[in-house]
Amino acid sequence: MDRISVMPKFILHDILGRLPDKDAARTSVLSKSWRETWFSFPILSACDKNFINLHELPLYPEGARLLSKLDTFIEYVSKRLRRLHNQGLAVKKLKLNTQYISNKMLVSRFHHVDEWIQMASESGIEVLELNLALSLDKLYNLPLCLTEAKSLTKLVLTGGIRLDPAFLNHSLKFFSVRTLLFHSILLGDERVMKHFISHCPLVEHLSLIHCLLYKPLSVGDPPGSRANYVKSLSLHGLQKLKRVEVQGIEDVYIDAPNLENLCYLAGIVHASFKLNLGSYKNLRWLSLLCVRVETWLLEQLPKIPFLENLILKHCSLCERINISGSQLKFLELTNCSNLKEINIDAPNLLSCEYSGKDEPVISFRGISNQLDVSAHIHLNHQDVDRLRQFIQNIVPQEVLTSLSVFIIQLYPIIESVDILQGSSSPPSIKHMQLSAVSDRQTCYFPVMNWLLSSCFPETISFSLHYSFKLREFMVYFYEMLMGSKKGECYCYSRGPECWWHGLKVVKITHLERIYENVEDLKAMLNALPLPRNYDEEFITFTLEL
Repeated sequence: MDRISVMPKFILHDILGRLPDKDAARTSVLSKSWRETWFSFPILSACDKNFINLHELPLYPEGARLLSKLDTFIEYVSKRLRRLHNQGLAVKKLKLNTQYISNKMLVSRFHHVDEWIQMASESGIEVLELNLALSLDKLYNLPLCLTEAKSLTKLVLTGGIRLDPAFLNHSLKFFSVRTLLFHSILLGDERVMKHFISHCPLVEHLSLIHCLLYKPLSVGDPPGSRANYVKSLSLHGLQKLKRVEVQGIEDVYIDAPNLENLCYLAGIVHASFKLNLGSYKNLRWLSLLCVRVETWLLEQLPKIPFLENLILKHCSLCERINISGSQLKFLELTNCSNLKEINIDAPNLLSCEYSGKDEPVISFRGISNQLDVSAHIHLNHQDVDRLRQFIQNIVPQEVLTSLSVFIIQLYPIIESVDILQGSSSPPSIKHMQLSAVSDRQTCYFPVMNWLLSSCFPETISFSLHYSFKLREFMVYFYEMLMGSKKGECYCYSRGPECWWHGLKVVKITHLERIYENVEDLKAMLNALPLPRNYDEEFITFTLEL
């Protein structure tokens, strides 16, 4: 007996809402009951790729065959919406995504999109997401009928959509909007975006990403010059705003006392950016990309008492920075220029990630026993002393027990490279991860001897990513560690013995299975399929002195 089909419609709709779009649509052929359930389903998500065979797309001519596919797509959306609208049923969500149909063909059918938005607005739409992926010379003008969508809670406009200045003459009724996202849209007037946002008094999540401002075309100008990035934005009175993401706007001022999450990416590299962060007493997350912050950030940080996450990427900083915060838990510094000294006073810090080409002195004060420190480094044969120097620049020494070094790209090491000179043993760290080495077997020993003379990791893992050839190297590495190649050791005749002589235990792990000898390792590597480009597996060596 089919007990699911006789369930109340709201339960069946909930089931459909949890399925992928294609699977939800397929339920309409199960039975008459499911077909009626599908046509009363208040969520319509339509993507042109579900109507076009993407593998055959290059073969489609700009003619009848592709037009037929487009008309099938339009008929499907129109039929679903018209049935809901005519029966007085709600349209909770309308999501349209057209990425593969040409601009020229879609433009001639824009009136259908107008009708869809009209019907959805009259049917109590709550979520509207449009992604039309058009070019600047073929834009879709958002219809004014959207101003009547009083029940709208989420509005997402992405690509190829133009907000006409006519919106300035209408009082928008977006009193329920909580989420507003504009991505790569065109503004007919710089005041339109502010007009939209100011009529969303309850907005909590705001994203403005690479929005463009229309510029009248002058004689001789190429078509692409008709639009420039919006240069400034000033917003006031957004009491409910909690999360903001801004990309590509140089001058930003946002009055939002309850803001919790702020992400800003400058439109140009190292653009100046100033906000009175001290007014954001509830700010928990701050992410700045390509920004010249210099002393401004250092002055603002103490004014943010509850900041938990700080992310700085490709920013221009001072040579010496002091980062403090009693509530700071996550800190990330990626490719920030000028850095020579980083002082961190964050007793509750749980994670610190550093990536860059410099070796700044990184000092911690009042560290937590749960702290994990990660460093992502690109190395080549000219950096023979860089790894050890970087590790020695981290203080206090206790931090090294939580330090993981990720060597993203190891360029060929010349065969003649020696281990670092000095009488002290290499500093011990928690973990090293290696993603690439030279394909030449003559480089195997110099590379590993150099790495393990720079630091001694408790564990070292090798990526099996498709683009890196590490399998032969791992076999060589295991044989070397187990003593078959100790005759190649670089110990000084009158100095202390190298790390190799103190090695007691080597354990190999892959997918929680332990391999105890080289034959098992070879068999496992030979049995592994070639990883696909989105797979990344690791083989881990545990070393014990």
